[in-house]
Amino acid sequence: MLQHGSYTLLIDACYDRETFPTLEEAIDWTWASSKEEIEAVEFVLRKFFTLVDGVYIQSRIQEELDDYHSKALKNKQIAIDREANRAANNTKREEKDTNRARSVNGAPPNHKPITKNQEPITNTKSIVEAKPQRVDHVQPIFDYWVETMGKTAATKLTKNRIACVSARLKDGYTVDQIKLAITGCARSPHHMGQNNEGTIYDDLTLICRNGENIERFSENIAKVIPNATYQPANKPAIDSDDTSWADEIISASEQECGSSGQQDFQRLEGDPLGMEAGSFIGFDGGRH
Repeated sequence: MLQHGSYTLLIDACYDRETFPTLEEAIDWTWASSKEEIEAVEFVLRKFFTLVDGVYIQSRIQEELDDYHSKALKNKQIAIDREANRAANNTKREEKDTNRARSVNGAPPNHKPITKNQEPITNTKSIVEAKPQRVDHVQPIFDYWVETMGKTAATKLTKNRIACVSARLKDGYTVDQIKLAITGCARSPHHMGQNNEGTIYDDLTLICRNGENIERFSENIAKVIPNATYQPANKPAIDSDDTSWADEIISASEQECGSSGQQDFQRLEGDPLGMEAGSFIGFDGGRH
């Protein structure tokens, strides 16, 4: 048991001091005082250590200490080189900034980001202007729809309605064509509630959902006006014999419009008809 304790104390002392003892130092490091403790220390030195020039060396500890010192030196050199490179880069950067500041004729660097608090840009010639949503053209159409359908002042020009009308304007349909389609919807008994459900289908999103709706409402207006019984609120009755006004508006709808920009508005609210692509409920109540 004394030899085991002496061995443990000697090994720990060598690792802590990173050196090896003489016989006197080994006795001192293990705090051996009695004859038995000193003999245990001497036994451990003879069995596990090698005496070299009066110093007891332990080969395994020596290898580990040498490897540790080698790595420590290497890491130290890496740290020195890294700091040297960093200092050199900082010096180059400072010199570059100094030379840039001295360049009077050179263009100023564009390093300042545009923020919300920056002064507004007045020169917009080089900026690509985003195409507006043509709300200025949508508003008259919306007002006409509100008046024609007898809507109340609580009716709002929602984003969905703006999107539908703007898409049809983008397709090439004119304001007059869209107004004609609104009138055609207003003159359709089926859409004004004379159907099995007794539901009115007159929302602006329905009329302007796609180009096909614009064309069908517009083209069928001459067919539904003579037999129409619906009159929008606060609107005088129309003489069914006088259709000259419709002929003038219909002529504006004869221009051919591109099919681009047809957008999917099936998810828009206010779609009680559930119309799928290629399906349309006509003014006679049938599905085409």
